[in-house]
Amino acid sequence: MRILMIGHHLGVQSGVQRYVQNLLLNMDTGKYRVDLFAEPCPPGQQSTAPALRQAGVNLIESPADKKGKILALARHLRQDHDYAIIHYHTASKLGALVCVMIRALCPRAKLIVHSHIVYPPMTLTWRIAHGVYQLSAHYFLGCGVAAGRFVFGDHIDRKPNFAVACNAVDRNRFFVDDAARAQVRRSYGIGQTDRLAGFVGRLNHQKNPLFLLRVFAAMAQQDPAWKLLLVGGGEMEPEMRRLTGELGVEDRVIFAGVQSEVPAFMNAFDLFLLPSNFEGSPVTLVEAQACGVPCLASTNVPDDGSVTDLVHFLPLDAPLTQWAETACRIAHGGPHADRWPVLAAAGYELKIAASRMEQLYDRLTGEGNP
Repeated sequence: MRILMIGHHLGVQSGVQRYVQNLLLNMDTGKYRVDLFAEPCPPGQQSTAPALRQAGVNLIESPADKKGKILALARHLRQDHDYAIIHYHTASKLGALVCVMIRALCPRAKLIVHSHIVYPPMTLTWRIAHGVYQLSAHYFLGCGVAAGRFVFGDHIDRKPNFAVACNAVDRNRFFVDDAARAQVRRSYGIGQTDRLAGFVGRLNHQKNPLFLLRVFAAMAQQDPAWKLLLVGGGEMEPEMRRLTGELGVEDRVIFAGVQSEVPAFMNAFDLFLLPSNFEGSPVTLVEAQACGVPCLASTNVPDDGSVTDLVHFLPLDAPLTQWAETACRIAHGGPHADRWPVLAAAGYELKIAASRMEQLYDRLTGEGNP
């Protein structure tokens, strides 16, 4: 079965691309011959391309600009439209028109559209996009119900051709690891009496990193044992560095940059902070729970990924003192406890998620059981 998957870019800091990589590395790429159409890896990030190529995925590199990407996709589909499934990861209104183009160029392919984001407010143009999506696609997926409703319409989850494809993670990589915890903390000078808050992701507006620093400053004021370790990079890093000085916490904040061994860093944390302005259902929230780490997120993060008792939410307009008090209360330190029985039962184990996606492909093409 030939599948065209349309992603974002090939960098590991993209939650969508991490999901795509996780999915494809656990699918039967002998039976499912996958072409991945995606932008090149941004500078300064680790690329998912080598692992995907090794797994048998054919990579088709697209331009990075929106117009160029759409034109390149159209050219590709005119030349090669013999796909059984086109799986389109989308988070935009423009994606609705792309779906119309795909259906026109590949009328025999089954089109799956997959939402990964929620970023209100809802607008009239989004309402129009909902209708176009629903007229053009065969099946709808969301990383959570909220993500599905935002991109495809308020009642999409009531339709039989919608399902949640949760952001599952690899149980063989993300698990409680006391040795990794000790090694990372030792490497960054985190003492036995220190408390370590952490973040993994892009340092951009979506993740609200300036607010994160203000929360951390309030935490450090309540308990001087706190330190903060930031894993990732992004356009707001210079502004963040300036703010650490203004807040007087520059000696407590560690900018670790982009790291490949994310599970080790997750294990090192006593608390995972995610005060995002908007999200779909972040992979990092599941990864943190898989490593047994307490999490404090904003209520702008949908609760789909809150699978265990480790996740706590506060609104962004709550006082910083409340954020700090909650952080100090829920962060119990190591060693962490295993939460995989709960995560696996909820479908967040990667091999189970990949198997379910294969079953969907088979069903839509008539190769599986009805």
